[in-house]
Parts: sequence; structure tokens; C-alpha cells
Amino acid sequence: MRRQLTAYLSEEEYQRLRDEADDRGITLSRYVRERLFHGDAGSSLTLSDATLAATEKRLTQALRTAGAESLKPVALQLTTLLTMLDQFALSLLSHLPEIPEGQRKTALASGQRRHRGWLAEVEETLKRMQQPLPPHCNEGKAVSA
Repeated sequence: MRRQLTAYLSEEEYQRLRDEADDRGITLSRYVRERLFHGDAGSSLTLSDATLAATEKRLTQALRTAGAESLKPVALQLTTLLTMLDQFALSLLSHLPEIPEGQRKTALASGQRRHRGWLAEVEETLKRMQQPLPPHCNEGKAVSA
């Protein structure tokens, strides 16, 4: 059993569909049916393509929103850390005395040496943090996410 479907189009839309059907040498009814359900490379989206595109758009938006929301706590922690670091530097510079001119070269060399040592310690700590725990460290302990 075939069913009839009625759609209301502007004169311009109707003429465009009519011209496209004529160009392919098929009836308007057949052309509209093909556009709705089968589509081809030259036509616009089919019904299923349109549904998929809308779903993809909703998923993309949901992922963007979720990503932005999940980054808010990290951004807040980073802002807090930067503020703390800035206050620490201000406090340190405010309370340490100026180095006398005759001792500046030695103090600078000592500071650079100590800074290199500190950087090496930071690197080592980061490497240790990235290594998986040995199997015996997980025995009998609950793992939380």
C-alpha cells in the first residue's frame, strides 16, 4: 500500500525541486523520495544523514560543555598556585637583605649551582611520579579513582 505525503513549499522551493527532478529525467515524486531516503553525492542530506548530523552536533556540544566543566577545578587550582607563588616571591624579596656588591659574583654562582641542583631534584621527582607502582605496593590495598 502506498501512502501520500503532503508538504507545503514556497514557489521557489517547488521550482527548485521540479528543476532538479527534470534534470535527472525522473518524476518529482520519485526525486523527493530518493532525496529523503537514498540521497546521492550531489544532493543535500538524506533523512538519516540529517539525523546523524544533528546527533553529532549535540554530542559535540555535550563533550565541549563537559570538558569545560571538568577543567574548572584544575584552572582554579592553577590560579591558586600562581597566586601563592607570587605572594611567596614578594615575601622572599621583601625580607631578604640586598647582597653587598663585593659578594654578588659569588652569591650568583652559588645561586645558579643550587638552582641546578633543585631542578635536578624536581626532574627526579617527576620521573618517580610517572613510574607505575611495583606490584607488591598494590597488594591488599584498595585502589581509588
